[in-house]
Amino acid sequence: MIYITIDGPAGSGKSSVARSLAKELEFEHLDTGALYRVAALRWLRAKNREEEPDKFIEKMSFTNFELKDGKIFVNDIPLGNEIRTPEVGKVVSKVAEIPEIRDVITRKTRELAQNKRVVVEGRDIGTIVLPNACVKIFLTASVQERARRRYEEYKSKGVNISFEEVIREIKSRDRIDSTRKVAPLKAAKDAVLFNTDGFTLEEVVDRLKNLVMREIKKC
Repeated sequence: MIYITIDGPAGSGKSSVARSLAKELEFEHLDTGALYRVAALRWLRAKNREEEPDKFIEKMSFTNFELKDGKIFVNDIPLGNEIRTPEVGKVVSKVAEIPEIRDVITRKTRELAQNKRVVVEGRDIGTIVLPNACVKIFLTASVQERARRRYEEYKSKGVNISFEEVIREIKSRDRIDSTRKVAPLKAAKDAVLFNTDGFTLEEVVDRLKNLVMREIKKC
């Protein structure tokens, strides 16, 4: 098994880079943000979630996640765009603050990555989830650039949202992710920092592939 971790804030390019890098390396790709979005979607749909949080956490604990050819299945159903809406985006960081939910998703992530050659993306993968990963990468980008990318993503999916709303969403998620008490967003001490401003996806992936190929020999 070989783990490559890619962490970073919302809109930093993690998903596109991780997916493309995994393809170049012929590794699996695991987007842990999707797992938290599943939890957020269920949180929005759950009745009495405030009065009975233990039942919600128990339901998440018994949810079956599978990774097949880079796609995540939840109870044998492939994930779709239902987890990529602005409504989910607004609450996902708040749901991810719940310690018990983080414990569940951390355990599920480790199970999905076990015995695989995999590129795992998220916010605490290199620091908490897979601290012994072979190569750790932390992607960054300016707020404006990250908002632009997320705005284009929403538009491509037909979501009606303004650029200003996306900027507010990005800033809110940054604040929540970086200040939460449990597993706050930060780069691992041994992570390679890469600012993606001004680079094309192909340029970022090419540079990171060269880095990973060098580092894998040391693992």
